[in-house]
This record gives sequence, C-alpha cells and structure tokens, in this order.
Amino acid sequence: KTVIAAAAIENGLDHPSKTFNCNLNLYGEAGEDKGKLSLEDSFAESCNYTFTNLAGQLVEKNSSVIEDTAAKLGLTGRVGWEGKLYHEDEFRQFHHETAGSIWGDEKDKKVKKAVAQTAIGQKNVKLTPLEIANMMATIARGGEKKQVKIADQIEYKNGTLMTAFKDHKLPGEKIDQYTAQKLQKLLRKVVTSEKGTGRRFRDLPYEVAGKSGTAQTGRTADDKKSLYHKWFAGYFPADKPKYALVVVHMDTPDSKAATNAVFYDIVKKVYEIEKNQT
Repeated sequence: KTVIAAAAIENGLDHPSKTFNCNLNLYGEAGEDKGKLSLEDSFAESCNYTFTNLAGQLVEKNSSVIEDTAAKLGLTGRVGWEGKLYHEDEFRQFHHETAGSIWGDEKDKKVKKAVAQTAIGQKNVKLTPLEIANMMATIARGGEKKQVKIADQIEYKNGTLMTAFKDHKLPGEKIDQYTAQKLQKLLRKVVTSEKGTGRRFRDLPYEVAGKSGTAQTGRTADDKKSLYHKWFAGYFPADKPKYALVVVHMDTPDSKAATNAVFYDIVKKVYEIEKNQT
C-alpha cells in the first residue's frame, strides 16, 4: 500500500477531499464495514479497497507503474552494500541476499483481480525485510536511496584501519522530496489516528511512523486457522529519523501475532539505551 500511495501521489490521485467506499473489499464487493474514508484514513486504517481502486486507475494508464514506483523506493533489487574490496570487484556484505519481485506473470497486469491482489502485497509480490527496512529509511531521508551496510569498516587486530566501506547510493530513479514528505505524513498517521493500525505505539518515548502489513500464506495451522506473515515496518523518531525497523512474524494465526509487541519493545529498549548513554 505504501508503493500504491507513492504512485498515487506522483500521479495526482491523492486529492484530500476524495473518499473511498471502504465497506467494499479489495475486489469492490460488499464485505467490509469501515465506511467512506479519505486516502489518509484509508492508509491509517488499512482499507484494501482504496488501494486496489487506485492501483486499477494507475495500471490502466501505465502498466509498469507499480514496479517502477517500487524501484524508486529501493525495492525489487538487492539493497545490501556491494563494491570493490581488494581483489574482489563485486564484494557483497549480504552474501546470500535475494532481490524482491512484484509480478509473477506480465499477463496479470490485465487481470483486475490480480492487480487488486498485487496492490496490497499479495499474489506474487515477494519482498525481503531488508528491502522493506530500506524503503522506510529512504522515505525518512526524503527520498534518498542508499545501500545498506552491516559494517562501516574492518580493523586489524591492533585497531588500525584495514578498509572502510563508503556510502553507496542505489542506482535508478527515486521519489522526489514532495512525495517523501506526503508519505511521511501518511506513515505518521498510522500511529496517531484513533483507528490506526499502529495506534499501540502512541505512548512510546519515541514518536513512531510506520505501516502494518498482513500477507496471506494460503496455509493453515493444525486447528485449521489461517496462517499469515504479520509485519510492522517503520522509523523513529518521526520528527528526526534515526532508526528504521521491520518486524515480521511468519506463519502465525492473526490473533497470535507478536509483531506489534516485539516492535514496541525494541523501540522502547533503543530509547533506554540512548538515554543511558547521554
């Protein structure tokens, strides 16, 4: 939904007065009960119909808009640090990192239900936690895309510098600062809104901005309950971003997901560590 929101902003479909019938499900059929919501409220409350509706409009005008926007946000490609290290011209800090993907079949772009499923991260969408964390960092930085480093430098045993890993920008187009600012506002409202899916984080010592995610797996537990991958991705402090964080609880029944509790505890612990260091 973050990708669709970015595409909607870039294509002028984010009219503040426009509302969407969130009593409809992702296919535009009766099945929900959230009433009519603006884009901001739809994002905060995770109304599927708003984003499948927008995706349909966007794909009709430009069939590659979803993957193009995903790429601008630092998704759909390896995001870990890569470069020259002594005799290795293509050294990778994340050796086994894989790249995400949006479409499994180009023909799906002409299938309304496939577009709807793709718009909310279902169907054949595959993204890694590292890519999602980097997307949040990209938005927090105002649109600047960088490769992710797991280490800044390597030192010899005696403490002298062996080599340093310079910052590398990710190649390709990026979202502009205006789009990033609008996304920052949307991500913050997920937490501040009374019905926002991240409202649990309102009482944290850091202000959090972020987005929840629920991916259907098609699998069930022994008790026949459906299993999901439950996500929360965000950054903090929202006013002066310093950290990006993603938590995903895989193959869990919806009611037993520990995602939000873990995200909450990590943010709180980071605050406590920083406070003790000052």
